[in-house]
Order: sequence, then C-alpha cells, then structure tokens
Amino acid sequence: MKDALKKLFFWRTTTAAAVVSFLLALGAAVVTSAVWAQSYDGRIAPRVSIGSVPVGGLTREEAVEAVQRAVDRRLAEGVPIDLDGRHAVIPLITFMSGDTTEDVTFDVSAGAEAALAYGRSESPALDVLLLMRARLFGPMRRIDVPVALTRENVETNVRAAFPDLEIPFKEASFSFTEERDGWQADVVEGAVGRTFDFDTFVPRLTEALRSLSPAPVRLSMTAMRPTIEAEAVRMRLEQAENALARAPFPFKLEDAEQGTEEHPVIWSMNAAKLSRMLVPRLQDGYVFLGVDEEAFGKELDELAKVVEIPARNARFQIVDGKVSEFATSQAGRAIDRRLTQERFESDLNDASVGVFEEGRETSIVLIDTEPSVQTSQGDDLGIVAELGTGTSSFKGSPKNRIKNIKNGVKLLNGLLIAPDETFSLINALKPFDAANGYLAELVIKGDKITPELGGGLCQIGTTTFRTIMNSGLPVVERRNHSLVISYYGDPSNGNPGTDATIYEPAPDLKFTNDTGHYVLFQAFMDETKQTLDFHFWGTSDGRKGSYTPPKVIRWIPFGDQVDTPTESLPAGEQQCQSPHNGADTTFLYTIARPDGTEEQTEFASHYRPLPKICLVGTGASSVEAPTGAIDAGGAVTAPPTVTP
Repeated sequence: MKDALKKLFFWRTTTAAAVVSFLLALGAAVVTSAVWAQSYDGRIAPRVSIGSVPVGGLTREEAVEAVQRAVDRRLAEGVPIDLDGRHAVIPLITFMSGDTTEDVTFDVSAGAEAALAYGRSESPALDVLLLMRARLFGPMRRIDVPVALTRENVETNVRAAFPDLEIPFKEASFSFTEERDGWQADVVEGAVGRTFDFDTFVPRLTEALRSLSPAPVRLSMTAMRPTIEAEAVRMRLEQAENALARAPFPFKLEDAEQGTEEHPVIWSMNAAKLSRMLVPRLQDGYVFLGVDEEAFGKELDELAKVVEIPARNARFQIVDGKVSEFATSQAGRAIDRRLTQERFESDLNDASVGVFEEGRETSIVLIDTEPSVQTSQGDDLGIVAELGTGTSSFKGSPKNRIKNIKNGVKLLNGLLIAPDETFSLINALKPFDAANGYLAELVIKGDKITPELGGGLCQIGTTTFRTIMNSGLPVVERRNHSLVISYYGDPSNGNPGTDATIYEPAPDLKFTNDTGHYVLFQAFMDETKQTLDFHFWGTSDGRKGSYTPPKVIRWIPFGDQVDTPTESLPAGEQQCQSPHNGADTTFLYTIARPDGTEEQTEFASHYRPLPKICLVGTGASSVEAPTGAIDAGGAVTAPPTVTP
C-alpha cells in the first residue's frame, strides 16, 4: 500500500512538473512568437514577393524602392517577344528632345500597400497566427503590380519589330478593263490574310509585366478570312459594267435642310476614276455596289478645300482687367461624308439597274456647324477674376522645340473651357501634324531614330499642370516624366516633381472645370527670357489652390555607360545622351474651400536613373542625324536591349 502511494505521489508530482514545464514552454513560445510578430509591425509578412521581387520583412518604403528598381530595369530592357521562333525586343519608352513617355505605367505604391496588408487582421492575436503560418507553412505569396498599358503604342512597337509578317486579307473584288465597246468587268479572287493576335498577346504581356517576369512573351498570328465570296461578286459583274457605262456622275451641293435648288454642279465622277474605287459591298448578307471609303474620302478631301468652312470659336483676352475679344466667332459648313457616300452608292445601284434618269445629279450633303462660343457671349461668360497662374522655363531648348512650344501657346491662348467640362490638353493641341503648325524632332524608340512631329509639348503640359493646381481645380489625369529633365524643375526650388508629360494617345493631362462658369485660358511665351506664363481667368468661388515645393526623398545614381548598335546611323558614327540621376519626389496639392475645409492630394513621382547611352552606327542612316548630342535638355533614348 505504501509503495502504491509512493508511486501515485511520484506520478502526480512528475505530471504536475511536466504540465508546469509545458505551460512555461508554451508561454515562452507565445511570448517569443508575440515578440517576433511585433518585429513585423510596419513590415511585410515573411515569404511575400511583389512580382518577382522578395519583400518579406521590408517596410513599405523599402519595398517600393526595391520593386521600383526592378520596374526601371524592365522599362530599360523592354519586353522580349517570341513569335514561332522569331525573337525581338519591343521598347516600352519613347524619348523626344528631352520629353519622355512610357507605354506602360506600374503602380508600385499600390503593390506595396497590398503586400503590407497581406497576413493582417484587426486582431493582434490572429495576426501572430497568420504570420507564423506564413513563415512555417505558407507558400511564397506573390502580389502582382497593377499596370496600365497604352495598347495602341504597344501594337505599333510590335509591328515595327516584325515589319513584314502581317498580310492584309483581300475581299473578292472587281477588275475592270476599258475596251472599244465599253468597260469589261471580271472577278478578282479574295485571299486569306494574317495579323498579330493582339487579343491574346496583350493579356499575356500584361501578366508578364504585372509579375515582372523576364521571360519572353509569346506572340501568335491569326488568319483573317474574306467575307465576300467570288461567286457573289460574279453575280454583280453586269451591274458594275452598267454603272461605269452611266458615268460620268454629276455632283451637286445639297444643304441638309434647304436642298439643292440654289447650287450648281461642281464636280463629276468619270468612269476611269470610278473604276478605281468601285467595290462589292456586303450588308445584311447581300452584296451590292459600293465605293472604297478611303479612295472616295480622298476625293471628298479635295472638294472640302473648296466648299468647307471651319467653324471658329470666339477667343478672348484680358485687357486692363476686362474681357476683350481678339478672334470673332464664325459659323461653318462641312461635308457630311457618311451621308454623301450613302447617297452616291444608292445612285450607283440605281444606275446599274437602269433607273438613274438622265439629268439626275448625286448629292454632296453639307451640314452647318456652329461655334460653341459666340462673340456675343463675351459679356456673359463670368470672366471677372484671375484664378491662378503657372510658369516654367525652356531655356536651352533646340530650335524646333521652341517653335513647337510657340505653336502650342498659339493654339491654347484664348480658349474657353465650359462649366463642368473635362479639359484634355491632347485634344486642345492636336492634330500633331505639319498642317497644324508642328515641326519634326528626332524620336528614338529602341535602337531606331525617326522624325516625329510635336516635340516640346511637355513644356506646355508642365506649365498647364502648375496653373491647374494654383487655380484649385481638380486634376483628373497626370503623369510625370520618366527622367529628371532640366526644363521641368519647379520654380520654387528647382527640384523635379511638378512636371506633366503628354503623348498621343496617352498619357494626357486632364482637369475638370467645376467652378460653374467659363474658364479662360491665357498663354504667354517670352522668347527672350525663354519662359512660359499661363493664366486661368473665371469666376472665383473663394477657393485657393496651392502646392508645396517638391521634396526629393532620394537621389538614385546612374550606372556605367552603355553602347548600343543601331542601323539608324552611318557605320562608326555615334549619338550620345547625357546620364541622368534618378529621383523619388513628393509634394502636396491643397484646395482650400471658403468654408474652411481642405482637400489634399499627394503626388509622388519616380524618375528612373539612366547612364550615358551611345547609339553606335552600323550602317547607312535613313535619318539625317544632328551633330553633337541629340538632346539639349536631357536624355533622348534608353535602348530597350540593355540594362542601365
């Protein structure tokens, strides 16, 4: 009995000791785990990556910096493409006289926020368990970087990389020969074409960019089949011959409302010209006679020079504090191209079956166009106070850049922005062609140098952005440049951060006029001082707009010089650009309302570091290259096949 009691006592004592030891160990583990979890306060959970970049244990700022370096490499290298064994690298950036743009935008900050939120909850105890699970059992968690592509630019770059692979499909069509006894029609068989399958490529590219994967992106091609069969065309041969036999077709102007009574015949379509544009047209499963839209449009372009009158808005300026008109409004008229083509195609089909009477004319339909701002509105626009101003310096710009800036100023000065209108700077400045006053600058995409019109307009964008903020207007869209460019240092301290880049079709600079009244855009250029001064006038509701001087969070040094071969320059010739330090900057934009409330927006900008890059010629150049450095104000190119 005594032995049994001793054994029971020993067992209880041992068990109690074990329990106590276990509880102490558990408590120590809990405390250790809590302390360990506490070390991740403000840091990203273990085994987390943003794209291909491990960020576990980093702060948000450290993660942003690490991922931004990977993004910079991706932008500099471009994207490798694989097309059935053919390989190419498409560029993601374009440089023109110091004005830079990117075809893809990475929202690194959003990726860092998502990574920081992973494994977090509202319960500290639960956070410990989540973090322990992530550390001990969880697979690597990848957070993708949100990206936005400018698809049109990407497609252009792909086509430039594989210039000879696309083949347009051909519809079955007519072929005409003029014989002694009239026109003879025959059938031209259609042909299958091929085009790049962008509908599958763009999602693949987006995924590769989101994950920062360096692997080549697969590109495929797809067949394009004709929709009009040769047999259907053959059934219309006689009608096509009849239509040509009826030519010429006289054209008479027709007002959409008044009719044709007062207008003479001004043009006619002869058989030879018609034979070059007559095509079978498929509609609702039925083939009839039509005209090639591009060819017919070129004829209308020539007529438009004679008959069209562009509508013109009134333009105003501020003289001695009062609104003064400097351009009178003017009503206009334009050709309704869609209706004119429909009328002519209807007449063609009538003629082909013998119901087009002698003496009948076809119609060029005119429509009246009214200006959106009339001269008579000058006193009713509510333009009574200066809302805000913006300035910038373009000192040191090359000749064509200055002329393009001057042209942009001319196009903007006196514009009126309607209440509730979202103003697009690209829409206000386009079309970017010689007819609209722009000159060519050298543009580099990848290792190709080509002329492109409109360089320098980011000076306009930067000055407008500052004017928007000093006027207290809501910014809808803005993107900073890729590089630190001397033209765009802020007037307050010379730091980068308050610039805005534009490049058709994107990025754009947009803002909304929410003042309830018209806003007058006044733009001035001082060619002697080489400065721009923009002013917005309107009706103030008491708001005040301002922004803090941009602060440079960090400067990022550039790397070693890179030489890149190019066929755009003669053999042995070089064109180099100066190196650029990168930077991360930030500033606060504040709209102070008269009721005492404030709206603040932080604008954080990242500028990539770029080494000195020299394009080294390997063959005869098709572009007349300038002497010396291509760009007077900053970088010209970052060839996509190298890593800075």
